[in-house]
Amino acid sequence: MIYTVLKIEEDLDYGCEERSEDQPVTVLVTLQSPDGEKSICRMPDQLLYDRDINEGDKVIFDENNLLRKPLGSDWTSYCNDKNTDIAGFVNWMQEAKSGKEIRKVCPFCGGKVGVISNRDGHTVIGCDSCDMRIELDGASL
Repeated sequence: MIYTVLKIEEDLDYGCEERSEDQPVTVLVTLQSPDGEKSICRMPDQLLYDRDINEGDKVIFDENNLLRKPLGSDWTSYCNDKNTDIAGFVNWMQEAKSGKEIRKVCPFCGGKVGVISNRDGHTVIGCDSCDMRIELDGASL
């Protein structure tokens, strides 16, 4: 699910004791889901700096339950950077297109990949955790 970052606030609640030296500085991030529901999560402050996450940004949770920005339209460069088995990825896309049930792990975020829709020779394959979507028309890959 893709969320919008509404607010990033300093986390001042470390319980009865102060934050220990080995504990990272955290912030409270207020998120809004596409259906308008708001939630608050605690994230390491440095993570938001490292991933350039700011108020107003669209974010998802990665395989470690940490926030990151969605891959966007240039997800193939991310794929190449991660040494993903692209040939294998294409093969199981073909399996999905032919109607076989696929249960694969998203190479980008670790979510579950499957057929989102399959109508009139037009198949959409996507991840349930990130914004990865692949549209396949009637032509073969």
